[in-house]
Amino acid sequence: MTEAIATKKRNFYKSLDALDNPSATSISTEPATKRPRRSISITSIASRNTTATAKTTTTQATPKATPAFSPWSQETFLARLKTFSSVSFWHPKPEAISEVEWAKRGWSCVDVNTVACRGCCGKRVVVSLSFARKEGTTDGDDEDADGNEDEEDLETALTFKYKTLIVDGHSSTCAWRRSGCPDDIYRLQVIRPAAWQPSLRKRYQSTHQISEAIREVKVQGLSHEKPNILSTERLLADLPADILGPPAEEQPAPEDSLQALEVALHGWRGSKDAGTELLHCDVCFQRIGLWMYQPDYKPSRSASESDDAEDSATVDLVELHREHCPWRNPDTQKALGNLQGLNACQVLQHCISAFVREEQRRSDRQRKSVSAAEDHDPDGDRENRGSASPAPSRDEVERQDKERESRLKRLKTLFKIKRKSAILTPPPKTSDTVTRGKRAAN
Repeated sequence: MTEAIATKKRNFYKSLDALDNPSATSISTEPATKRPRRSISITSIASRNTTATAKTTTTQATPKATPAFSPWSQETFLARLKTFSSVSFWHPKPEAISEVEWAKRGWSCVDVNTVACRGCCGKRVVVSLSFARKEGTTDGDDEDADGNEDEEDLETALTFKYKTLIVDGHSSTCAWRRSGCPDDIYRLQVIRPAAWQPSLRKRYQSTHQISEAIREVKVQGLSHEKPNILSTERLLADLPADILGPPAEEQPAPEDSLQALEVALHGWRGSKDAGTELLHCDVCFQRIGLWMYQPDYKPSRSASESDDAEDSATVDLVELHREHCPWRNPDTQKALGNLQGLNACQVLQHCISAFVREEQRRSDRQRKSVSAAEDHDPDGDRENRGSASPAPSRDEVERQDKERESRLKRLKTLFKIKRKSAILTPPPKTSDTVTRGKRAAN
């Protein structure tokens, strides 16, 4: 009864408050907005998981981009050096400011004699050694000599200036300003068989594709007068077949194989560009058009005006590389140990010759061991070894089984150990023990 009266009083006071303040009632009595329900169905959860998995897979499949600052990577160094290979963009410069020095410090050629730091600071440097002659010069010998000296001095000064800009041309916060590629970044890995065998196979097979173009071309490579270097004929005959690749369906002529191996040993591979057969170097990016060295090619000037028409029609596989190429230049190859002072062509042929000699010695040792074993074996044993032994009869099989069982029993008896039962016996009494017992009793 008391609770009912209290409830009526509360309702009465609420009604009075509503009459005095109707706005408060409207606010308080307004129903709260309901939050929309989230669908938690199995289909929606599965779709979200599938989408997340697909995004993760796509992210993992995307290869990581090479960092802009990677002085340890020879691949990125060669990519920057390749931008200097166009003769219309980059003109020859002195060795101190050559394209190799710019590429070692992170620069790439982006315009005519213009380099830029791609991916890092973005700075650009115009490298130009052209300068105007002094006005008022005459054709006298003294004046020409003075003019040449002035040009040489100016070129030396410009070379020193650009050599400083190779480092200082970067911004103060650029990583290429603090350090560059090591001096041996251009060294070719041609010593280990795991390094030179795949590349040699690739060049050899690519040269076979343009065998018709190089069949009549005269090539000149390294001289094989040194005892450490085997001739190309010897290498072609003694190299294992799997090193040069699987045999083709149509076997090439021996002359074509010899020519292809000679070209591949000097760092060249065959390629075609718009139907033109070329020799291409993947290190210095030099290209040689083989159409200029064909026997029926006629140059623009007559043979009498040329210095040496016969030499000009010969492909010098070493000298046609660019001057800074490791296949030609020992200073950029930077070989170590006994191979110091050799270019990459010489190092490669030294390593292949040593490999062939080692394979020959190994095969000779195996042949001698087989022949020695045959000499020690008597003729009867050799005949018995060659003929198959007859199948044993049933009685022989039973006899062999009984012999095995008897051997097993004998072995078991050897491993049996006779153990005595452990019985605790009191130690024997001595005279000292009896005397001590009597004293204790007293």
